[in-house]
Amino acid sequence: MLKNDRWSYALMFSPGIIIYFCFLLIPIILLVYYSFYDWDGLSPSYPFAGLSNYVEAFHDKAFARALLVTLFITVVATLVVNMLGIGFAVLLNHKGRMTNFYRSVFFFPLLLSTVSIGFIWKSILSYNGLLNNLLEKLGAERIEFFGNPDLAVWTITFLAIWQSTGFIIVIYLAGLQSIPGSLYEAVKMDGANRWQQFRHITFPMLAPAFTMSIIFMFTGSMREYDRVAILTSGGPAGATETIAYQVVKVGFSANRLSYSASLAVYMLIIVSLLSVSLTIYLRRREERLL
Repeated sequence: MLKNDRWSYALMFSPGIIIYFCFLLIPIILLVYYSFYDWDGLSPSYPFAGLSNYVEAFHDKAFARALLVTLFITVVATLVVNMLGIGFAVLLNHKGRMTNFYRSVFFFPLLLSTVSIGFIWKSILSYNGLLNNLLEKLGAERIEFFGNPDLAVWTITFLAIWQSTGFIIVIYLAGLQSIPGSLYEAVKMDGANRWQQFRHITFPMLAPAFTMSIIFMFTGSMREYDRVAILTSGGPAGATETIAYQVVKVGFSANRLSYSASLAVYMLIIVSLLSVSLTIYLRRREERLL
């Protein structure tokens, strides 16, 4: 059987295809199916609701606010992480005694789970945490990092940036190491300074890495849940609720599984449309630069 290429390919791809169908495609189909019913997740029967869940979600102010919070975290984190990632990658690309140490320091947050990091930072930034105790000893006032609605969103965004930067640095380092050194030698002979080298060689040649980093950060930030659940539980007064957090809260805390399914479908559509549009734009940018 293995002598036939088609059978051998099918055999090798079958584990991945089975996992894809069981853990991705089938759950999405069930998600869409249950969104048209009125089910609390417990009752053996559930009446058909049509588009009522989608209509309610469309007029839900809490969902609109969660969408804005999610987009804010996503846009700010994606832009800042990529700016920091490129800058630190350029600095860490040069060989030196401490280069490997610095790379390890930036990569270290990725070795810990988001849940662990959430609890660590909560003990540091909470009102009675380490940082506020230190500020009080220095004569300064305590800061409500999680109790202030505006500051809480910025705090979660900062932690997302802090944890994600190391991963993006690795992507840009891989891109930098693929750039031929002869290009830099040629422009140096023409008298190009460091900024000109970065502008005309480094940044254009990093276009594929830039596309990958933007897409990774964008899709990951749009699914922000762990940090919100651990640090603020969506508070204060729903100021830090993201779409993913609201889907889980409505489905399992309020026992409205069908309504939360409609929210998840909206989330899927929004993330898909934005991701595809962003990918097309960045791919065209790659073609122009390369």
